[in-house]
Amino acid sequence: MGAGALGSVLGALLSKKNDVLLITRGRHLSSIKEKGLRLRGVSNGVYYLDANSTYPGGFEIIIMTVKAYHTKTAANDIKKEYSGETVITFQNGIGILDELVSFDVVPGMTTHGAYLIEPGTVMHAGYGDTYIGEINGEITDRVKKISQNFTESGLETKAVDDILKRRVIKAAVNSVINPLTAVMNVKNGEIVNDNHLRKIAKCVSQEVVEKLRNIGYAVDLFEEVEKVAKKTSSNKSSMLQDVSKKRKTEIDYILKPFINGKCTRLLYHMIKHIDEQNEHK
Repeated sequence: MGAGALGSVLGALLSKKNDVLLITRGRHLSSIKEKGLRLRGVSNGVYYLDANSTYPGGFEIIIMTVKAYHTKTAANDIKKEYSGETVITFQNGIGILDELVSFDVVPGMTTHGAYLIEPGTVMHAGYGDTYIGEINGEITDRVKKISQNFTESGLETKAVDDILKRRVIKAAVNSVINPLTAVMNVKNGEIVNDNHLRKIAKCVSQEVVEKLRNIGYAVDLFEEVEKVAKKTSSNKSSMLQDVSKKRKTEIDYILKPFINGKCTRLLYHMIKHIDEQNEHK
């Protein structure tokens, strides 16, 4: 559900062992229907997958990769045909789970890098770590079975007992990488390779980490930022992709919850300005 860049990569990998339906729209949908889905980068090939604009029901698992601000719309679409399927969310940001309370949700997170080259063609820019887990922290047979299936399909996945913490920390990492790459129009690796951007990233990280401490999460955030930025160095962050295409960003789900000083506030308002400018064009 929401097979843009990341959703397309996940769907293509999982299709090796599963029947997959991509839910997407526009030219990406028509191109996949006509010519198949092409992956480039660390994954290469053409995948001839079924694709549709709405969820028709009848599947065991629904994977959510829609933009955070489209969660409610996607949820309403699913409800029309929902019959108890497991819903796995790999979406970015804080507050997503609150908007999916009507479903049987397995939270997940992944750091695979992907961006759209053109309709029907996606760059798989970097392998990342993928985790799923139950909201209550229990390692159930369900998450064991799903993680095994995903791993055997080529999407290495681990079932963990702290998925909620991992999602928050990933959101914190994104709160540093995404807006900074979007404002400066650079790929992920540049924010740690360039000395000037590195200093800004450190300042943002220091403010965000204080927010994490307030909710009981002790982590060296800049170390995590550096690790992810290097691992996905050639990736264009989802926020940079949105800004480049003049689409609304997920800034209110990604950075706004972590605003805690001048660096985070300045970066937030820069992106909000870009959003407002693009909205009126």
